[in-house]
Formats: sequence, C-alpha cells, structure tokens
Amino acid sequence: MATRSPPAEANKVSSRGVQSVEVAGALLAALASRGSVSLAELAAAAGIAPAQVHTYLVSLTRLGLVKRDAVLGDYEPGPLSLRLALQHLEHRPAYRAAVSEVAALAKRSGCCIAVCTAGPHGPTIVHYEHAGAPLHVNLHVGSVMSLTGTSTGRVFSAFLSPAQRQAMQPEAKPKRTRDDAFESELERIRAQRIERGIDAPTPWVSSMCVPVVDPCGAVQLTLTAIGPSSAIDVAWDGRLAQALRASAQRIEARLHSPSADGANERPRAWDAEPGTEDSGQRGIRTLDTTGQLLNALVRAARPLILRDLATAANMPAAKAFAHVVSLVGIGLLSRDEAGAFDTGPLGLQLGLMALQRQAPERDAQREIARLAADTGLTVAAAVLGPLGPTVVRLEESTRPLHVSLRVGTVVSLVQTAIGRVFAAYLGAEPLADMLALESLRLAGQENGKENSRAETIGPAYESHLARIRKEGIDAALGSPLPGIDALAAPVFDHTGAVRLVIALIGSTGSFESANAGLPAQRLVQATRQLSWRLGWAPVAAAC
Repeated sequence: MATRSPPAEANKVSSRGVQSVEVAGALLAALASRGSVSLAELAAAAGIAPAQVHTYLVSLTRLGLVKRDAVLGDYEPGPLSLRLALQHLEHRPAYRAAVSEVAALAKRSGCCIAVCTAGPHGPTIVHYEHAGAPLHVNLHVGSVMSLTGTSTGRVFSAFLSPAQRQAMQPEAKPKRTRDDAFESELERIRAQRIERGIDAPTPWVSSMCVPVVDPCGAVQLTLTAIGPSSAIDVAWDGRLAQALRASAQRIEARLHSPSADGANERPRAWDAEPGTEDSGQRGIRTLDTTGQLLNALVRAARPLILRDLATAANMPAAKAFAHVVSLVGIGLLSRDEAGAFDTGPLGLQLGLMALQRQAPERDAQREIARLAADTGLTVAAAVLGPLGPTVVRLEESTRPLHVSLRVGTVVSLVQTAIGRVFAAYLGAEPLADMLALESLRLAGQENGKENSRAETIGPAYESHLARIRKEGIDAALGSPLPGIDALAAPVFDHTGAVRLVIALIGSTGSFESANAGLPAQRLVQATRQLSWRLGWAPVAAAC
C-alpha cells in the first residue's frame, strides 16, 4: 500500500490547532525519514534552535514518541510510536488475515514466510514466521527490502508508480542496461502475480513472492517464502507457488468482509505508565495533553470518535479538538469516513522505523547498569541462542561471587532460573527439541547423569513453568550452585515473544530472594520498562 501525504486528511478536520504539536510534528517527521538523529541534526532539519528542540524532546521522550539511544545518545522513534503503528496494522483486515494464514503456510512449505507492507523507505517486514533450517540471512521484523534487488521489492515496484519508487529509495537503480527492460519485467509481474529470486541478493538463498491485492487493485501487503536454494521449490507452477497463491487468495477473499474479520479477538491492553521516562527537566506542557489523547487511543485498541477519545483521555471534547486538529494535520492521526480517529501516515512511518531499529540488548544496557547499582547484585542478561539460553551481558557486583558465569555461557533450561523463564514461553515442540541438548549446558547434568527428556518435561516441571507464566518471575535458591541465589524475569517484544531474560544473582542470605521482595520488584519493574520500550502490550483478560 503506497504511503499517502497527510494534507487530504487534515482537510477533514479544519480548525485552528495547537502550534506546539505542529512543531513536534516537524521533529517527528525528521525522525521518521532518518531513523536516528542527533539533537543538532534535528534542530537543523526543523529550523529550530537546539535549546528549544531539547525542550520538545524532553516531552516527546516522556510521552514515549521518542527514545534516546542508550549507546550513542541520538534520538529515534520510541515505544508509543511503535504502538501506534502496530495498532494501525492490527486494524487492517489484510494484515490480520495474513498473520493467521502464514503460520500454517510456513509449516506446510518448510520455508520462512515474511509479510511485508509499504514503509517510508521501501517494503518493510512486519511479520516473520520462522520454519525449517536456520537461514544465513539477516532478515527480521523491521527489515527493509530493496525495490530492485529482491523478489519482494520487485513485486511492490510492479504496483507502485515510478515517482513512488523514487520517493521510497532515491538511490535505487534498476540492475538493467535500460529502464524499459525493468519496466517490462514489472509488467510481467503484474500479469503473473508472482516473482522469484534465485541465489539473489544472498547467495544460496532463494525466495518467491506474491502480492495481496485489494478490490481496487492496490497492494496491501506481500507474502514471501524464503529458504535455502538447495531445498526451496521456485518453479513458477511448483507446489510452493501454488501454496503462496492459494494463501493470497484466501486473504483477499477476507478483504470482502472485513467487518467479521477479527471480531472476536481480544484487544491488547496498553498503559504507558510502566515505561514513562521523566527526566525531571522542563518540557512543553501542552504536549502532555497530546500524550493523554494518544495513550487513550492505543489503550482503547480501536478507532475512536472525538467524543469517545476525549472521554477516554478524561478531558472536555473542546479541549481535545484543537489537539486532534494538529495531530491529523501532521499525520500522526487520521480520520475515517465514519469520523473515527486512528493512526495516521506519520505514525505508521515512525513505528515502522522503530521496528527496523529494535535492538533489545542495546536498550537493556542502561537498565542493567541501574539494576546493578540499585541492588548491589550481579546482573546477567541472556538471549535464546541456537544451543539454548546464552549470557550476552554480565554486570558484576563488587561483592565476591563464586560462580562460573561469563558472557557466552549457555545455561540449563531446567536447573537455572534464566533457563526456566525461557522454557516457560517456548512452544512444546521447540522446548522438547532444545531439551534434547540439555546435557551440553551449564548445570545441565545432575549427579553426573544426563536428565532424560521424559523426566525433564514431567508434571512438576510443567507446573513450575505455568507458575512462571502467571507470576512473571522465577527464583533459583541455592540450586544448581549451593550458596548462590538468583531471580530471573522476561523481557517481551511487541509480538509477545521473550527477547531477553534478566537475572539478579547474589550469595544466599545477602539479599531478599523472595518473589515479593524488593529486589524482585525492582527486577520486574526493569523488565516491564524494557518490554514497554520494545512495544509489548499484554492481551486483555476475557470478560
């Protein structure tokens, strides 16, 4: 779907807006176009004095529309921007239908499946379903695809005008001696509704892509199957091509009855409170009102008319109206034919850029340092690697700790708090596969004997994992290492997947190790903060 400029939307709500919101819009537009920008670069792009820009950034960071890179100190789109974009996607029938379709498609085909939509810099992966053997290609949610070098990009190019392609990727040049040869290839893609890439742009990796087109002929998104060239079937009339076309047709069929699609889905609960980042510095007071409206919209998880939006934000409709005028004017919100407000084109662009720049380990650095300073304990952060939970960051306390733990250590899924937290959120099949390698991990053997898979995933272990999912934290007290206690909690991303597990580690008796104790509360607060920065929003409980 091609991006649209906001002025047409702005004309639907014509009135005097709020000047500070419009100034903030200029700063956000600069972020949306570049992703990560220094204060000086923002000031130059918006034509505003750096001191004034800093005042705006204080408020925008507090609201979550902007966040600061924990390493470089540059500014980039924040978690509220991400949430606005995700809400926009979740309200699109094609996206909802695709997400429910591609899991089965990946399983049937044995290929990874990427769902892409049009972003400000090109086709952007908004959902990625893993399947089959690991691929040696750096693709993930947020990746932007080349318009000429990838099968996905060429499918989008076939349905975009040359001007739209040039606006997305100004540097892109067709890899042809003549532009008309490339246009001829795009005409073939429009007719066949399928494209492939063989050993390109990555050697030994091939792909096949089909568009999902709405009744008006506009591309809503694409489905791309990706796999090793030695295993993937890229024949034009092969089984994979047939499966992709069938999936696209089922999604397109659901576009004819969007009102019924997703009607029974539970909304995601959202509250910016856990992640509020207040530096105590003076910001722009009127932007706080703007933030109330945006947070009310994402908490509602659906488009709202002005009256309902103002009520949800706990303010008079007349006060909300001026802010909404400016929010529509800058493109952060849009209004549909029924008069309901939802995420606008700038909100989508900011959120897609936030997806592209997600780096949980980088975001966690500051929070890990704070945890270590506040608690006086050793703090470890782990990701789920190919061999299991792997420590990627270790902030050691000044107190001696006799434990064999360092960056790169792979820990037990059964005997350690870090491992059990990961295990609690893995599916049954991935967990069973990983448990087969349990003897290779730190503390993965008990009394010199390997734990059998049957013993490992028995009722007691499953009950323990269920308790972790309920309480959001786990403890390992004097086990697997006598005299060492640990508390561990998960960090979720916008999909609800665990991206990191963070643990507090100390000598037994040196800190309060109960799940309700102060160290545990501080750990959960830190992991919720990081989850908020990654766009996490829990699903609301059924009524």
